[in-house]
Amino acid sequence: MRFLRLLASLSSVLAAVSAIDNGLQKDVTWDNGSLLVNGERIIVMSGEFHYQRLPVPELWLDVFQKFKANGMNTVSFYFFWSYHSASKGKYDFTTPGKDVQRLFDLAKEAGLYVIARPGPYCNAETNGGGLALWGSDGSMGSLRTSDEKYHQAWSEWIAEVGAIIAKNQITNGGPVILTQIENELQETRYDPTNTLVKYMIQIEDAFKEAGLIVPTTHNEKGFRGKSWSSEYNNVGGAVDIYGLDSYPGGMSCTNPNSGFKLPYTYYQWFHDVSPSQPQYLPEFEGGYFQPWGGYFYDTCQAEHSPEFADVFYKGIVAQRATLINLYVAFGGTNWGHSGAPVVYTSYDYSAPLRETREIQDKFKQYKLLTLFTRVSQGLVNTVMKTNGSAVATGNTDLWTWVLKNEETNSRFYLAQHNATNSRAVTDFSITVNTSGGNVTIPALQLAGRQSRWVVTDYSIGKETLLYSSAEVLTYGTFDQPVVVFYLREGQTGQFAFKNANNVTFKAYGAQSGIKTTDSGNGFTYTQAKGSTAVLFSNGVLAYFLDIPTAWTFFAPPTTPSPSVKPDEQIFVFGPYLVRSAALHGDTVSLVGDNSISTTIEVYAGKKANTISWNGDKLETKKTAYGSLTASISGAEDRKISLPALTDFRAADSVPEVSPSYNDKSWIVANKTTTLSPVKPLTLPVLFSSDYKFYTGAKVYRGYFSGRNVTSANITAQGGVAAGWNAWLNGKFVGYHPGNVSLQSTTGTLSFKGVNLTENNVLTVVTDYTGHDQTSTGPSGLQNPRGLLGAQLQGGSFSQWKIQGNAGGEKNIDPIRGPMNEGGLYGERLGWHLPGFDTSKWAKANPVTDGVSGAGIKWFTTTFKLDIDRDLDVPVGIEVGAPSGTIARVLLFVNGYQYGKFVPHIGPQTRFPIPPGIINTRGKNTLSVALWAQTEAGAKLSTLQLIQYGKYQSGFGFDKIDGKALQPTWKDRSQYA
Repeated sequence: MRFLRLLASLSSVLAAVSAIDNGLQKDVTWDNGSLLVNGERIIVMSGEFHYQRLPVPELWLDVFQKFKANGMNTVSFYFFWSYHSASKGKYDFTTPGKDVQRLFDLAKEAGLYVIARPGPYCNAETNGGGLALWGSDGSMGSLRTSDEKYHQAWSEWIAEVGAIIAKNQITNGGPVILTQIENELQETRYDPTNTLVKYMIQIEDAFKEAGLIVPTTHNEKGFRGKSWSSEYNNVGGAVDIYGLDSYPGGMSCTNPNSGFKLPYTYYQWFHDVSPSQPQYLPEFEGGYFQPWGGYFYDTCQAEHSPEFADVFYKGIVAQRATLINLYVAFGGTNWGHSGAPVVYTSYDYSAPLRETREIQDKFKQYKLLTLFTRVSQGLVNTVMKTNGSAVATGNTDLWTWVLKNEETNSRFYLAQHNATNSRAVTDFSITVNTSGGNVTIPALQLAGRQSRWVVTDYSIGKETLLYSSAEVLTYGTFDQPVVVFYLREGQTGQFAFKNANNVTFKAYGAQSGIKTTDSGNGFTYTQAKGSTAVLFSNGVLAYFLDIPTAWTFFAPPTTPSPSVKPDEQIFVFGPYLVRSAALHGDTVSLVGDNSISTTIEVYAGKKANTISWNGDKLETKKTAYGSLTASISGAEDRKISLPALTDFRAADSVPEVSPSYNDKSWIVANKTTTLSPVKPLTLPVLFSSDYKFYTGAKVYRGYFSGRNVTSANITAQGGVAAGWNAWLNGKFVGYHPGNVSLQSTTGTLSFKGVNLTENNVLTVVTDYTGHDQTSTGPSGLQNPRGLLGAQLQGGSFSQWKIQGNAGGEKNIDPIRGPMNEGGLYGERLGWHLPGFDTSKWAKANPVTDGVSGAGIKWFTTTFKLDIDRDLDVPVGIEVGAPSGTIARVLLFVNGYQYGKFVPHIGPQTRFPIPPGIINTRGKNTLSVALWAQTEAGAKLSTLQLIQYGKYQSGFGFDKIDGKALQPTWKDRSQYA
């Protein structure tokens, strides 16, 4: 073992000598093979996580532990300027959901490196693409260019967030190994005078001024251009490591047979654009987002398929990608108004980890690859020997990639169907090159959408596999080598040891029919259901697992380092999740989660005699081959009682329609000019951002005199799917339901039947689905919100007033942040906040009573939960409305807007609420703002709490500090 360590150390030294650095540090270097961290080669297996979309810091660790347990060694973060800066010059990095230092600390605690992506522009289907919303009034000038107004604005952001990131770089003992400049900015002209080139140079300079010295990256937006590579037409602005985004699935939520086509061109692309750099995919498809009017994620089965992980993720590793970031690995929730108009409340994204934080089968399948890459040192620096149709197999239906490590001579063959969407069952043989000569391995099979690794000269510690068509999941070097194989049930695997003769074996478990080949050094078997352990006479212990069993296998590390060696693991079979493992004396201490009672098996070496699970020592047995077994309980028999949502009280939430409503404290909208690049249709300017109201609904009151006015023409813009309503002198005169294809909507309001006086007031309430990303024309973030124009027929308005979220950009609720609220009356008064007194309100229910006629009504109740302390029970709210209902519904839980339901547009009807936002052991406040858009009124047909799953857990979900996240009501009458 010591000799092997010396060889590995020498290899690292030689690699470090030849590696490239950026001239600022040498802790993170690179070459064509991989990234090197502190001189050690690693394959970066990363997952994208947006802390904004899960504003409960304790749950950040929950997610990170699940990333680590499923084999990831890195997490990637966007830092959204809009989330941290409610107004110009103001930055919040300390309130709980915005505590960036805590974010870094928890990532490091979980044993993950960090890729930091601070923008300034991010996209990410987030409000304004992550740009500060206070710049939506046009004051930032020409966005994402070298325009000096924009430069001055974003420079301050990079200086602020950059200083925090800098402190957490690996050069300072932190987890940050890469920083990304900008995002998906295509280099349109290779011209040093081009504004985009100047812009990229400006950001690079700003990064350095902030102390960011680890290598820089960028991400190409698909195969659309070749941007910012130092090795391709570099005229300035190039980054250290080129990256390519890719979302190739093309899968339909209605047709699981569509799409599923993996490009076979990644290797050639990187060879042309960045030949001396490692192949980096900063965003590779972890799922895909759905728009308003689209499909809910649970219906998009192809995106959830474990076959996707088996074909696509293996396929990019086989094309020599060694830096891979799944976008997203956990999506979370567009709570408040944090999403761009292209997405609804859920950002589940069909990601490997659900919005509810539950592990998908796709993630379990991905784990079979990440644990393989973690210990397969030969994969870290390979050359592409060959690839193509019929290569090594002679079968023209198959494509094979052949990688070789020139130092170890190990080879990696990946066989896939030529057409990756094929569901054909294809039997084949493969001829592989080994140190003992060519070997033809028979009886392989691809059962539809499947990939198969075949390895040669593959080290498993003191022994070497000469070849193996049984897929290697991982191996560990304990007191003896332990290798884990997996196959689909019924498929055949074959392997041979390199330096052994006449090896015998004993089998324990389900597997039968193991046969020897190659003079006793080789073995073939057909995979049985479940798990089998086989102890070979050369000292190797092998596990043979079918796929469902392999999904329950974990290799928790015994080191805090993101880089885990084969002798720094404990093997665990059986539970839903293993968060951590340690060997204390003869006791293996495990912390994890479990759903169904099962047998747990642990291999930790001969010293281990007892298993501890979540602090409880188990009655442990030792097997004949050295592992430990015990029984662990699940949560299947635990009773969860969710209360009915009753005892609502209600109040009118649109008193502004009354002519007598007092709006003396409102802002007078009287501007005749605007910085916006979009010109108003009429004057005065009614764009909400010009009056410092950025998010949520806006309420306008337009005054005019005279009895001869016949109608009004209104144009509103709140983002796609946003609607609006209008009342004249208290009478409903029109609306627009919103449209998923229209950014702005126009309506003519007839005043027929309205009693006009010399003092008339038109009240317009406009909804909001976010500010646009820069990809939405004409002006992205600066596309106005609110009213674009208002014109009377037969008269003119004498005055306009506007009201929006309470305090505008003052950020009066910094804990929940600047995007949580809008300008509905109930929001402005804080009716959604815990502690608001509704005792004087009338009793009414959104299901049985609802809203009569066009209007907005606020319903509030409280309920208690009492979920056992040792359980994780993801909880949500399900809503529904009768067919034909045209309405808009906001759901507030303990003050957080965690759901927007638009029944006539859809698709979302179920809204997960994470612990910390919902109190799983205590009192909760629920508010429902029901906005009926037509005279038919609106009721809900469904309003109930739902349970997604239940897991016995050692995490400690009961310790989440809900009080810190849920400040209570204070008087807000000044914002009426």
